[in-house]
Amino acid sequence: MAFTGKYVLESRENYEEFLKALGIKYLKDPNNDEIITDIYQNDNFRLTKFLMDKTWNNTFRIGKETELETLDGETFKTTVTLDGGKLKITFPKYIYTAEVVGDKLVEVNTTDGVTNKMISKKMK
Repeated sequence: MAFTGKYVLESRENYEEFLKALGIKYLKDPNNDEIITDIYQNDNFRLTKFLMDKTWNNTFRIGKETELETLDGETFKTTVTLDGGKLKITFPKYIYTAEVVGDKLVEVNTTDGVTNKMISKKMK
């Protein structure tokens, strides 16, 4: 249950560059630049992201093929893995990994030589 919790973004590196590499237009909203990640871990995982006015939600079981949704709404099938405490999802255009380090959620997205790292702090 190490992942279970709600996390609020503290820092990010190469976020705009990552979205650009995926062909996703980044619209900065000066009133809401906050990203919240809500994870529930049991037999299944539920991973929900709240980005500005968009909510992105995926539910999956480790080691079982499942249908997920990308940031831009495309659905695809993949098998999510958990190795050494690190969650790994291979999306069609990028690879996502996440791990909990202390009270921080460290997420790394990689595509075509662009790596985006986001660090979020667990909310109390």
